[in-house]
Amino acid sequence: MAEYHIKKGLDVPITGEPTQEIHAHTKHVDLVAIVAADFVGMKPKMLCEEGSLVKRGQPLFEDRKNPGVLHTALGAGTVIKINRGAKRALQTVVIELNENERTGAPNAEDLYPFESYKEGSEYSPEELEALLVESGMWTSIRTRPYSRNPELGSRPNALFLTCTDSEPLCGDSDVILAGQEEDFVAGAKALASLSPKTFLCVGKGSKVPDVPGTEKQVFYGKHPHGLAGTHMAHLYPVSRKRIAWHIHLQEIIAIGYLLRTGTLKAERIVSIAGPTAKNPRLVRTHIGASTEILCSGEFDDGEETYISHGHEKTGRTHRLIAGSAVSGRTAQGEIHGFLGRFHRQVTILKEGREREFIGWMLPGGNKFSTIPIFLSALFGSKKFNFTTTTHGEEREMVPIGMYERIMPLDIMPTFLLRAMEIGDLERAEQLGALELDEEDLALCSFVCPGKQEHGIHLRTTLNAIHKEG
Repeated sequence: MAEYHIKKGLDVPITGEPTQEIHAHTKHVDLVAIVAADFVGMKPKMLCEEGSLVKRGQPLFEDRKNPGVLHTALGAGTVIKINRGAKRALQTVVIELNENERTGAPNAEDLYPFESYKEGSEYSPEELEALLVESGMWTSIRTRPYSRNPELGSRPNALFLTCTDSEPLCGDSDVILAGQEEDFVAGAKALASLSPKTFLCVGKGSKVPDVPGTEKQVFYGKHPHGLAGTHMAHLYPVSRKRIAWHIHLQEIIAIGYLLRTGTLKAERIVSIAGPTAKNPRLVRTHIGASTEILCSGEFDDGEETYISHGHEKTGRTHRLIAGSAVSGRTAQGEIHGFLGRFHRQVTILKEGREREFIGWMLPGGNKFSTIPIFLSALFGSKKFNFTTTTHGEEREMVPIGMYERIMPLDIMPTFLLRAMEIGDLERAEQLGALELDEEDLALCSFVCPGKQEHGIHLRTTLNAIHKEG
């Protein structure tokens, strides 16, 4: 077992940290959804329609681009909406849960039976793949490069079991794991059979148990020490011919639960946190839950009138983010207001619409910067009530060494970001684009003087490289 201390990075000093205790949510979530944006390159072949009654684990659609890969219902109920966007692209498939699912007590008729399930038996890699595909759990595995679901029948050169988290306001992995160790070990042991090399990546002092067939590796320090991309960069850098898969702690537990019971696990432990959250904490809820229902009563929501580009507008006072404040996405409204497949937290931020007169001349006692240009730099451990404001509009990239300050990977971020922005695919690949996912560049976007979303440029680059083969 080796230890890796991540010294470069950034622990975003945001207020609203959750208490590390799991609470049962007081409101029953009655709407859940599969969010198509979670699955890069996916093109659905629908197996259901609006009004269909479905069981938990029943196939809803198949991926045309990855034939045989099934996306299954996250709970028993009725498909009430199939939302589509431009060019009929799938956005979300929304299910209204039945009464049994809402209360967390589904009966046998609410659960879809899996033909590949063998009670109390060992699974060969092929049998395990069949069960994961049939249950929809195959979609919880992602590849590097490209961050897509693996093709059926394929195998990685290395598998990463990510059992630590370092996102701002995240839940403690040991707290989430407590009481589920048996399912975790069963899931991790089974997954290890799919790869010749499996890394079990944990935090320092972690209580994650050892798993036969895996190599335990310890990562600690600054964010992004908990990201799979950081682990891969230190243990098994990927390329076109060096393929790695990764899967997170709660998905591993769900696979162990599936192997033990033959049932799709619908539970997800998430952090509800942020500067304006009334009671930041960990809650036990439903995977794919509606963020609007989940966060109802958790903050003082409302509407306000504001001026934007000379026009009077009305909008909400807060924004719900599925994921962390640096790497998450807006998740509110009837179409997009749901937890994604891989989200483990909801962050509540106040909309930052205020305009500050000559703000650049003020000492900045309540402003944060990674370089010591504000008075707040004198108060080293101070935390801030961040809002959604970016303190400026998007402009040209300014190479002043900001990215190098927070990038722990062995790449040259300024040159890579520039290559991706101008669409130089060959240069971007040479500089390490294939090793990355959007979350690996989230801090670069956070500290960017040009206010650019570098994850968008990365996804465009990866899709273009993948298309060219």
